[in-house]
Amino acid sequence: MTNTNTLIEQLASRARPVRPLASPMRRTMLWIAMANAVVALIAAAIGLRPGLAAELDAAPALIEWIASVLTGILAAYAVFQISVPGRSPAWAWLPVPTLLLWLSGLGWGCLRDLARIGSDAFLFQFTSWHCAVAITMTGVPLGLVLLLMVRHAGVVRPRATAMLAALSAAALSAAGVTLIHGQESALMVLVWHLGAVAILSLLCLLFGRPLFSWIGHARR
Repeated sequence: MTNTNTLIEQLASRARPVRPLASPMRRTMLWIAMANAVVALIAAAIGLRPGLAAELDAAPALIEWIASVLTGILAAYAVFQISVPGRSPAWAWLPVPTLLLWLSGLGWGCLRDLARIGSDAFLFQFTSWHCAVAITMTGVPLGLVLLLMVRHAGVVRPRATAMLAALSAAALSAAGVTLIHGQESALMVLVWHLGAVAILSLLCLLFGRPLFSWIGHARR
């Protein structure tokens, strides 16, 4: 018993206070501020595209862009919720409504282009593939930073956490790319923007656990 008491006293004397996690809202705001700074730097270096203000002056285009931004924000908030043990996994559904709104806006854009220019609206433009590359090059680093912020707690639900992190980063990157690059048909925006978001999200869903192992969560 004496040895046990001594051990307890030694452990208590060496104990250090544990800093609690910041709230999901606070961590979301921190990450969104960093993502906005990255997008702003890229936009400042490249410059906003001509005709952006006139395009966003139209309600459908503005709603579509806002939906992509909200998808990124809500997905980030969901990441910080579901990565904490004991939190409901239902938080993973949080960005779904705005994601559907974004998809609906892109679909409406396709119909609008069809009414305006006819069958040319569905011409496939391989030259616009660099939109997907830009989204990937911006979204991957932002997504990794988001995963690093939950690298220990994220192991609770690694696949869902990784997928939502990719969705958040890619959606915000797509919104940023819209500011600096345009002039594609709505179909090309649907294919390249939403396609890049979907591929990154699905890859992280499939490889969430190895991804968390790679970034260094607490191993068994």
